[in-house]
Amino acid sequence: MKNQLISILIFFFFLIVFINGKKYHLFGENESSTISSKNDQRLLVDVDIYNRPYVLPYLLRQLEQLTCPCSQCYLDLHLYHVFNTIAENETTRLLYEWVLAMKKSDQTIFTTITIHEWTSQTNNDRVNRLYDVMKRSSELEITYLVMFDSMIILLEPEKILSILISKDKPLMTPLLRSTKDMYTSTFYLNDQQTPDFYAYRQIYERKKLGCFLINGGIKDFYFFNFNYPQIRNVFLTNENYEKFQPESTIDVIARENSIPSYVCNREEFGYIPAQFLEALNDESIIHDFYIHLLVEHQLNGPSQTYLSPIPRTSLINIPLSKEKTKFGLDEIYVINLVRRNDRRERLQATFDILNISVRFFDAIDGKSTINQKYLENLNVRLLPNYEDPYNQRPMNYGELGCFFSHYFIWEDMIKNEYSNGILILEDDVRFDVYFKYKLEKILLNHSLDWDILYLGRKIMRSNEENYEQTIETFLIEPSYSHWTVGYALSLRGARILINENPLQKILPVDEYLPIMYDHHPNTQWKSHFHNRKLKAYAFHPLILTPTHYFGEPNYISDTENTPIFGQNDKNESVTTPIVVSVDVVATQKRIEESTSMKKDEL
Repeated sequence: MKNQLISILIFFFFLIVFINGKKYHLFGENESSTISSKNDQRLLVDVDIYNRPYVLPYLLRQLEQLTCPCSQCYLDLHLYHVFNTIAENETTRLLYEWVLAMKKSDQTIFTTITIHEWTSQTNNDRVNRLYDVMKRSSELEITYLVMFDSMIILLEPEKILSILISKDKPLMTPLLRSTKDMYTSTFYLNDQQTPDFYAYRQIYERKKLGCFLINGGIKDFYFFNFNYPQIRNVFLTNENYEKFQPESTIDVIARENSIPSYVCNREEFGYIPAQFLEALNDESIIHDFYIHLLVEHQLNGPSQTYLSPIPRTSLINIPLSKEKTKFGLDEIYVINLVRRNDRRERLQATFDILNISVRFFDAIDGKSTINQKYLENLNVRLLPNYEDPYNQRPMNYGELGCFFSHYFIWEDMIKNEYSNGILILEDDVRFDVYFKYKLEKILLNHSLDWDILYLGRKIMRSNEENYEQTIETFLIEPSYSHWTVGYALSLRGARILINENPLQKILPVDEYLPIMYDHHPNTQWKSHFHNRKLKAYAFHPLILTPTHYFGEPNYISDTENTPIFGQNDKNESVTTPIVVSVDVVATQKRIEESTSMKKDEL
């Protein structure tokens, strides 16, 4: 019995040693070879530099922030200088200038920084590129190889190399995602899985976290772990990498040699621009998608907070942009509450990235600026029988402040005779990827006669929208609409709005505008306004939306929870808004019935 017990203990001892030695993993993952100690490990970061100078400030800063988790790290930059274009020359100049600055600085973690300059173009460029990097990895005795291109954006570059090594996968990619609803990433599913988009979205949207074996492939960012013999034999053995074919890609080679590929998404690694077939050779679209990533990044903070902009290199001087645009308009106003400096900072960074010149306009704050005396000085009168259709109340001070902010801008436009028009934006605006392209196209059409152009709006009656009759490709005539998140206004339009003396029959500004282009369903409200002749158009699809919506978690309204107009005691008049589905016509009928009953009682 004793001998049997000893035998069992010896068996379990060797079993534990065997398992640890072979590094078996759960879920059937391949075992790795014996991992070399950190003192023996070498890592190569290999980057394709596309001739797009606008990405360099952000890419170079990310390379500066990398930390080396191995004994030696190398940086190879592949530069394509084939056609001697302006973009190629500018990219080349900036890259060499940065490398020189890095070598002089004390912050570089790389043993060497090498620029490989390609000066010819052939049909075998892709295979030659792969051949070169594998040959160099073999010569340097590289343990880990990281390959990506200059278009990606890393959120925490100082951590990523250590994290990738810790995943201990033979071939993997970190999940990099495109902007909202674009669904471009660094992995794809095979033909059998593609119809079932659910599996892809579970990983893409990070509803399932971990490292996932992909029955498809990875792309755009590759991490090779040469501790695995299979990876080493396929990619680093001379007789193998010399057999790479022109059509060979890393994911194809991996599949042909039964090398498992993984995507890991537990950490939020960063972004990749959206990709689709029509944009592959259109540099303007590629540019817009990359810029959109930079803009959208700031909106990804927790609990509706804003993130700081993606940082730029300061080692060399790369101007942020050339002369900023106003799209041919006389002014672009951005309405911003002084107490919402977070929104102002976010938008200032956004406009710098978008290369747009704006003027911030201090909004009239219903919480601190407006009181009874303020309203008396402006001779403000509420529109007879007006009641908020959502909350069954008169206007509150927040809504008054919103109206005044727009009203004073209309006055400023008239005072300055801005005959080329203006753009008015609110500080919770979100920009579509095609915002600049579409707005420029419409505003360059001087034959289009307009008073107001909705760039963003809430459609209140979609059944009344005529989507089939487009004007100049991107415009339609709007039906009843809410929101003033962004609209362009002509000088004639501003005069029409001011001449109606709206402060003496005031209602929310997003009710006033559809009245003035005569598409408001409430005939009683409309009857108080006579020159309802605004020529209105709206972008379809919209090119602006709010950053957040009422009812979303952590939503904060700057107009609600303020005193009610006509109530003297502010403390008693503050109400909490409710969300209901209403129609202003039905609401008005209820008010009229109530008024009629009171008359009958009298």
